[in-house]
Amino acid sequence: MSTVVAMGDTLGELTLQVSDAWHRSPDIAASACLMGVGGSAANFCAVSAALGLHSVLVSEMGDDVLTDFLASDLSRHGVDTSLMRSRKGANSLCVITVGDDGDRRFLSYRGPDDSDSNYDKAGYLERLIARVRTADWLHISGFWLQRETTADLVLAAVSAAQESHLPISLDPSPLIMDDPNESLWKVLKAARVVFPNAYEACALTKAADSATAARALSSLGIPIVVVTDGASGSLLVTESGMDEVHAPAIRALDTTGAGDALAAGFVAAYLNGHDPREALIQGTDAATVAVSMIGGHTAADEIRRLRGVSAWTHQREPDPENLTQTQSRPQHSSNGEDDHADQ
Repeated sequence: MSTVVAMGDTLGELTLQVSDAWHRSPDIAASACLMGVGGSAANFCAVSAALGLHSVLVSEMGDDVLTDFLASDLSRHGVDTSLMRSRKGANSLCVITVGDDGDRRFLSYRGPDDSDSNYDKAGYLERLIARVRTADWLHISGFWLQRETTADLVLAAVSAAQESHLPISLDPSPLIMDDPNESLWKVLKAARVVFPNAYEACALTKAADSATAARALSSLGIPIVVVTDGASGSLLVTESGMDEVHAPAIRALDTTGAGDALAAGFVAAYLNGHDPREALIQGTDAATVAVSMIGGHTAADEIRRLRGVSAWTHQREPDPENLTQTQSRPQHSSNGEDDHADQ
């Protein structure tokens, strides 16, 4: 079993189904309500675990009434939380309104900038680096590049990954692409795969369209660029050129977590030896399941079920050359026995 380490947010997620997510009225009735767990990295880990990876989540939680709820959800989805940090104060929380057309509006609280975390910083960093060095993939959420404290952890993990020749992927955030910092450029330089959506790609590159933006990102030396664009599908740019993978025509109930599911599906397929296009097809399959349900990673259970009954679509024989490249590093134990279990 391959191990992926993902770094980023974990948060409570309150989703409200409304007729129009952008309605101007100060009082809007909701037809449905779901309290769940979200955060880009948490969503990625839940789906990648459902796809058979050992998923290690590097994140943090507060100490309020949501803590047990968050921890229970991650455990139920098979996510390894041995590197979860604890901080004083409220957990991160996002209130999402979802319109009938699947469009969303977010109200996010991501915790204090200088939270008083209850952990041994030096010891935690040592354990983080050790875990990264024995993994098979490092995935980073752009939200953790927006603050110095978490960005420092990301850069330490990236350095360890590079020393171990570990593939790195980045799923950016709108804010970090609107206002890029030095940490972002360092991660982009180290990344094998980036997963921006069309807005993020155009924001960073100042391109007028996603195709131009994808090529501009590729010109930075990033081997694999995936630009997602909702129902329009995704663009893939590699050294072989540009390709397009269409999304199935379905009614999206909620697009929250779709990009996280796509990234997880891509990484799982790539680690299993599939080439980038096939990996993107399987990532698109995961995203398709995600948008058919309300919630950031509610679809993880359905993805696990489909995989368990061999109903996962678009299965093809892996590319032997890609399999050799992705499995050239020694395989490490992924049962978590070498991890420190204290949170």
